This record gives sequence, structure tokens and C-alpha cells, in this order.
Amino acid sequence: MVGEIRCAAPVGDHCGEAATWSPDENRLYWCDVNRFLIHALDPTTAAVLSWHFDEPVVAIALTDKSETLLVALASRLILWNSRTDSRAEYGFRLSDFPRARLNDGRAGPNGEFWIGSMSNNVGAAGEALEAFEGEGRLFCIRKGSDPRVFKSGIGISNTLCRSPDLRRFYFGDTLKNAVWSYDYQNATIANERAFFEGFVRGSPDGSAMDADGYLWNCRFGGSCVVRVAPNGEVDRIVEMPVRNVTTCAFGGRDLRTLYITTATILGGHRDRLGGSLFAMEVAVPGLPSWPFKL
Repeated sequence: MVGEIRCAAPVGDHCGEAATWSPDENRLYWCDVNRFLIHALDPTTAAVLSWHFDEPVVAIALTDKSETLLVALASRLILWNSRTDSRAEYGFRLSDFPRARLNDGRAGPNGEFWIGSMSNNVGAAGEALEAFEGEGRLFCIRKGSDPRVFKSGIGISNTLCRSPDLRRFYFGDTLKNAVWSYDYQNATIANERAFFEGFVRGSPDGSAMDADGYLWNCRFGGSCVVRVAPNGEVDRIVEMPVRNVTTCAFGGRDLRTLYITTATILGGHRDRLGGSLFAMEVAVPGLPSWPFKL
């Protein structure tokens, strides 16, 4: 059911994150938080392009405007066009930056954008700092509405996914080693409950959802990706050749390629391929990404 892991791009990211497949461009975007970069991979040629920004890049989302991506930087959201490299402020700024920064984010089926925050663990020069409990919040951002805060007191916000029937929302806190499930309806979540907690290998980072409703959770410090069944049980463990596995996204024209980002920070000197982008083929396709409605 799962193919062999291959190194798709040995880019040496300090902290690769935000894997996002663009079907219109047949291209995978992802970022390096600590080097303030966005990368793009053309799977046909294996060519990688990179762009530099003035703050850590932490999340990327498609939008309903052609060639325009919503990009979350540490302190704010911008709109970015990769073809022209034009950049425009979107209007949302994190009020408690630089004490805190934004982190993982994904658009939702109602055109909204969900993004979490955390204590700021990236220095002005990109150096890794310690992350602390309790500084993070979970925001929902919609056009024409004020941002809503759905959860506070978070350590490191990660994993923002929905079930195929759109009835459940998944969200995690890396420092608590927990992923929770919520009822989801009309860009609102409620009734938090435990879903996947206390797994002994590493801590939960980013995730992706497949068409059968299984959550693929990347484990920072755990050298693996875990496929979690809808009932919260471990379905399988995919071993990775690096220690810090950060996030994943389904891509390719049939959404049967799982792209996986990794990090060199806290990886150790023997982590030769740390920071690379990896890929593997899977039998069950992923869910397409929703665009943020501008």
C-alpha cells in the first residue's frame, strides 16, 4: 500500500514546513521557517526554485485568485504571486508578535483560513530558540469578518485537517503530544475530545488527510509518519531516514504522492538527509486542498 521513500529534493532545510500542492501549476510549495524561504518543486523536472522573505515563512494556502497564494509569515499574512514575486499585505497581524509567532495553517472548505500561533522560537537571524507552553492561539480568518479565536493556551500549534465528510476537524499541540478532534460545521469547531495522544515516538507536527479518513501525522523527533485510523488507532508506521519529520501533503495529478518535509534543527550530526523533501507513492489518494476565498 505504501511505496518506498525517496529523496525528492535534498535542500537542507533548517525547518521545512507548509507542504502545499498546487494542482493548477502541478507544483509543490513548501517553506523553510528558519531561513525565511519558500521553495517550489516541479516533479517533472525535479527543479527547485526558492524565494526569500523578510520574516520566517510558516504556512501557505491556495486562494481562489489565479496564481495568488496566501502566505503566513511569523507576524502577518500576505498575498504572493510566484510568477511575478509580487507581495501585498492581506490585513491580519498577530498582536503579540514578536513574543509569539504564527505557525501551521490551512484553508478550509468554507473558504476560511485556520492558523495557530506559538511562542516565538525563531530569532532575528533565524536561529532556533526554545518554545514555551501557553503562548499560542488558534484563529479562524474569513473575508469580511473579524478573526475568531477558538483556542488559547497552546504550546506549538500543528495539524489542521478535516475528515472527508467535513464533519470533523483535527488540531494538535506538539508540546502536549496531543491531537484533538472537534465537530466542524460552517467554519466553526466545537466539542474538543482526545483523538491521538501520548504516542511514544516523537511529537505531533503537521498532518494530511487521505480519502479514507486516515490522518497521516508527521512525528518531530520520531523518525516516522504515522497513519492514524478514524478511531484514533495506529494503522501503520512509515519509517523515515531522518529524525525530525515536520509535515506532509498529498500531490501529483492523482493525489497519490505523499510529500514529506523534514528539519535539520535538533537533528544531530549523523542526520545526513535532514532537511530534505521526501516523497512516496500511496494507494489511497489524499484530499485536495481548499482555496482561501479572497
